[in-house]
Amino acid sequence: MGGTAATVPSDNALAPLSNPGQLGLFTLNSLFNAETYAPKTQWLPQFHLDGLTYSSEAVNAGINLGSLLELPFSMSAGIGYSKVDLELGEFSVTDETGPVPIGQYQASEKSDNVSAAIGFEYYARVGLGWNFKKIRSELSSSAAANATDFGVLVDVPVMKIASSLADEDFEIAPRVSPLLNLSFSNVRSNVGGEIAYLGAAQGDPLPRTAILGGSIEGGLLLRMGTSDRKLITFTLIRQADDLLVTRYSSGAFSYQSGLGDIAFVHDVILGKTGASVNIRKGWQIQVVEALYVRGGSVDGPGLAYSTAGFSICLRGLARLVALAGSHPPEPWLQYFVDHFDIQYHYSSYSSLESPIDATTTGSVNLVMDGFLF
Repeated sequence: MGGTAATVPSDNALAPLSNPGQLGLFTLNSLFNAETYAPKTQWLPQFHLDGLTYSSEAVNAGINLGSLLELPFSMSAGIGYSKVDLELGEFSVTDETGPVPIGQYQASEKSDNVSAAIGFEYYARVGLGWNFKKIRSELSSSAAANATDFGVLVDVPVMKIASSLADEDFEIAPRVSPLLNLSFSNVRSNVGGEIAYLGAAQGDPLPRTAILGGSIEGGLLLRMGTSDRKLITFTLIRQADDLLVTRYSSGAFSYQSGLGDIAFVHDVILGKTGASVNIRKGWQIQVVEALYVRGGSVDGPGLAYSTAGFSICLRGLARLVALAGSHPPEPWLQYFVDHFDIQYHYSSYSSLESPIDATTTGSVNLVMDGFLF
């Protein structure tokens, strides 16, 4: 969806890498998730470089404290671990005597990340989170740095709130009711000092970035037992991000404060690209929580590409089979549907201007929820 994962609430285990507030929302209703790229992504295939791969894994766990503490609202806490591995391939080392290699090294960019988050739900849902990153860069020389992400994600179920306040279901057909959700995101990523390969005097800035986004989801809910399930929905997302690094002719640099050059109305609402702001646009169609089809685009200074993808969720397929059947599902199948989901996610990139063209990614995600303590 054009890289808008920071803005759309998700149960993907890798989502907190884009916005750690995702973990806070996830733990309000779920216990555990884990995700891995399957297989590794052949990164930037237009370069035709052997060993240029990208992979990522994540695992998260949390608990809803509201029921345990008998609070008048829902509150959760969660923690997670993830790692990102960009392998750049093998390079030869030469010296001043000539082009004959005298050695080789494996270049890579890696990070190990620990996430922590809290979530609140009182009509609206709010997730607040932090990522603590340990970054390692292995080029012709090595460098390391620590960085932090701060993120918030707000999910506003408009129709659910209206139904609760009016004490009415608003059904438009038997067991069918309308859905309208809004979400808002704000992230400040890679907050830290600098990274230096040849000494502190020649340090480079970390790519500190401000992110601001919003989405709207509309559709229909189907009452199944005691819970509402999404029958069909359509989501539109807009997200703006700005690299907060300012460089000077002297070689010095500084970081902008706040949102940098992002303007909410101009960039997020109207979706207009500025001189230094990247605009990400995405859409998604969801059917019975089993099939998701999505697309998006990214436009910014020197950046233009589009994305497409889909997800298949085993839990949604099992519910669809049970709904179409004339007999109740077997107890073991019902237990699986109530507590587990296995998802496959696929995406592809297209561009006439960037070597990202024809890059594809695939991942498998496991979710556990529905357990009471």
